[in-house]
Amino acid sequence: MRTCMTKLTKRCSHVLGMILFLFGCGSQVSVPEPKTIAIEGMSPGVLVGDLLFAGQPSASALERLASDGYRTVLSTRSVNEVPWNEQAKVEALGMKFVSIPMTPPVNEITDEQVRGFAQLMQKAERPIVLHCGSGNRVSGLWAVWLIENQNMNIDQALALAEKTGMKGVRAVVEKRLRSRNNES
Repeated sequence: MRTCMTKLTKRCSHVLGMILFLFGCGSQVSVPEPKTIAIEGMSPGVLVGDLLFAGQPSASALERLASDGYRTVLSTRSVNEVPWNEQAKVEALGMKFVSIPMTPPVNEITDEQVRGFAQLMQKAERPIVLHCGSGNRVSGLWAVWLIENQNMNIDQALALAEKTGMKGVRAVVEKRLRSRNNES
């Protein structure tokens, strides 16, 4: 009986450790080093683990991504920004389409957008393509999620997001973080 309890305790502590890691309750978040990749029909993408950050993929790039095994596509573009039906194309290729619109010019990153991103990261089939027009908006949203939901160090998250395409939206990310700090 004692041996059985010891094994059960070890299993429970291992499961708890995995839960803490997966849901950001640990003190340190590990993210693979971003790698630039080229896919015809879209700007160079940046691969971080099973996440591909990019600008707007063309229909042919989506076909390639589907054949490469991507399962989910997140767009932070508004409906009026894309002159063709991206959702229909993605779904016709057997992938899931998720939209979290961040209409330019982005003046804030909302709680609703961060919640939507958190749900995506928790539930989506992977690998995932995350895109906007250039990678800027989606990378900024990722940075906020890393900081607020994964407890990543602010400087580390901002540096990673810059590597995946965050540029002009950085000021909006910093504004949100300052307002959160003032609320605490």
